[in-house]
Amino acid sequence: MKAKKSINLNILTMKKAPYNHSGLLVIGLIIASISLFSGCNTTSKKKDLETTPSEEPETDPDKDVIKELSGYEVPTSYDITKLIYEANVRYNMHISNGPEKAGDYITQRDKVLNLGVYATDLCYATTYMMKQATLNYLEASKTLIDDLGISTTFNVNYADRIEANIDNRDSLISIVSESFDDTWTYMVENKQDVMARLVVCGSWIEGVYLTCKVAAEADPNTPFLEALARQKNSLEELVDLLDPVKNVEEVKEIYVSLSAMKKVFDGVGEVLTAEQFKSISEKIDFLRSSIV
Repeated sequence: MKAKKSINLNILTMKKAPYNHSGLLVIGLIIASISLFSGCNTTSKKKDLETTPSEEPETDPDKDVIKELSGYEVPTSYDITKLIYEANVRYNMHISNGPEKAGDYITQRDKVLNLGVYATDLCYATTYMMKQATLNYLEASKTLIDDLGISTTFNVNYADRIEANIDNRDSLISIVSESFDDTWTYMVENKQDVMARLVVCGSWIEGVYLTCKVAAEADPNTPFLEALARQKNSLEELVDLLDPVKNVEEVKEIYVSLSAMKKVFDGVGEVLTAEQFKSISEKIDFLRSSIV
């Protein structure tokens, strides 16, 4: 079993314990595929040497992808929502994606992207203990999970567990995190790795979008500009995560947009300048509007 890869995404992180900054477990980058050959006895090895390139044994790409992605945990956005909460910024329901739109998404691509978006919005609502908003985003997420046919033992009891712990922030955080980790695992194991990567994109996009919106209104906004600057590495890793599937129809547009944003981040230091903030805000607004 491959060890889980640990990378530093400051907005999108997965925690086994709420607000535990000691270990950030997130979706790793896709490593080079390892060709798997079975039944390689002496006779088959000799035959391999004699075959032409067109006769080389075929690998199972689906098995390779499952091997590479299995065990990685889908990230949530509690770092950034916690930052917003601790900065004493009021909860703003209007900057999140409306939960009533969940039933409007038609394509599988739109559904998985917005499952990621709603993951961040759910984090935002639960961090502030906004009970009705939490239930609304729970219902929106459940709509998309059902539409996508994601039937796991955990998700069957997901709504009941949320409602039973509606007054306990730490329990809510844990339940939401476990649910999306479970969803990621289901997608990977059912050969839906492209869709799994898009869930991550949706969550990352919404996390950066919320941060930009809060930063535009906050005074001072330096902590948020620093938080955005730290996404330089996370964006690079996200682009790398998409690179193996960048020519897939559902991924092309997002890959191009994120790559363009990466060019702006390449010049970012420890804190965004006013010009960089303006450019990133415009790009994330455009990208987010194209998926919600």
